[in-house]
Amino acid sequence: MAYPSIMIIGGDNTSDRFGAALAQKIMEKCPNATLFGVGGPMMSDAGVRLLYDISEMVSLGVFESIKGTQVVKRLIKRVIETMDEERPDVVLQIGLPVFGFRLLEIAQCKSLPVVYYYTPLSRGLENVKVGRFAGVVDKVASISLFETTACQEAGIDVEFVGHPLMDLVEPAESKEAAREILELSQSSSVISILPGAREVEVKNVLPTVLKSLCQVQKTEPDIEIVISVAPTIRESSVEKIIDSCHCDNVKLRKDTYSVLGASDLAVTSIGTASLEASLMGVPSIAVYRVPATTYFIDKLLDRKPYMTITNNILRETVIPEYIQSDFGHARIADEVRRLLKDEEARQAMLTQFKRLPHELGEAGSVERAADLILEMAGCEQ
Repeated sequence: MAYPSIMIIGGDNTSDRFGAALAQKIMEKCPNATLFGVGGPMMSDAGVRLLYDISEMVSLGVFESIKGTQVVKRLIKRVIETMDEERPDVVLQIGLPVFGFRLLEIAQCKSLPVVYYYTPLSRGLENVKVGRFAGVVDKVASISLFETTACQEAGIDVEFVGHPLMDLVEPAESKEAAREILELSQSSSVISILPGAREVEVKNVLPTVLKSLCQVQKTEPDIEIVISVAPTIRESSVEKIIDSCHCDNVKLRKDTYSVLGASDLAVTSIGTASLEASLMGVPSIAVYRVPATTYFIDKLLDRKPYMTITNNILRETVIPEYIQSDFGHARIADEVRRLLKDEEARQAMLTQFKRLPHELGEAGSVERAADLILEMAGCEQ
């Protein structure tokens, strides 16, 4: 009996995380499956044999530099060689197409079935050439109703499985319990910062956010600040930024869900962290700034008017966004004050967040995605 062989291709930290959850579920259902591809340490821990570990390059922004283009060329060559050598039953692409659609086009030329999970259509990228995209995928495992509709309109075979965060988000038992775990005051206003999963993002965003919160503390001294550090970020680099900002009551923690559970307000990146805060019912502000010459900025600006994932899913600017030239400490400070004091605005945001489960599906999304992929790979469960 031949066991399924699945090549997984991920290009960022989110795809590593979602790919790991998916790989773990696939191995539970089909223990003899062979999983290999491109990703990071979470995929590796979940049983994926990595041809290339991209985590450090992603964190440092190598893919966004001229040097990065040479790295990508070598990586693509290695993946193509492995396609020829191992002939996977399915090629699974997850997340942003850092490598464009070239690998998927090559897979199609080699008659390898292609499944896409968390497509660029789900991120609202308007510069995607839909016709070209439709020609390189056999099936889309859709994570939202919005993505499902976009695929159907493009004539793409799609199955709505739901968003993996519906399985992965782990809310704290209560705000009081979360604050006790993090050693925070029960009476203070807690503002959390989730500045991103790449060091290049953190270095461009965190100093300005801390400066804005320091400004707020001058008039609102009863504020504690907690920075949630992604596993991909070196604590030492964040500590240097904190030391240079001279803010009071700043703590550094790694437990994202306890941090969000303890928070009255969050300042997040525009990516997965924004959606996690929304799913946990935490009012938030989304921020993003990178050098204008980077690879992703053209794609980012093509995503207007909804750059934050939560806003894109809801097709409405529910979360205030401060992107690129709009990103300044005075504006953020004003928005923080408003959302701390304006209960009506907070409640309006929370009401909109309640729409998310309908858009993203019920729990069990990762299992549904695993079933779809194993079926494509010809695994009899």
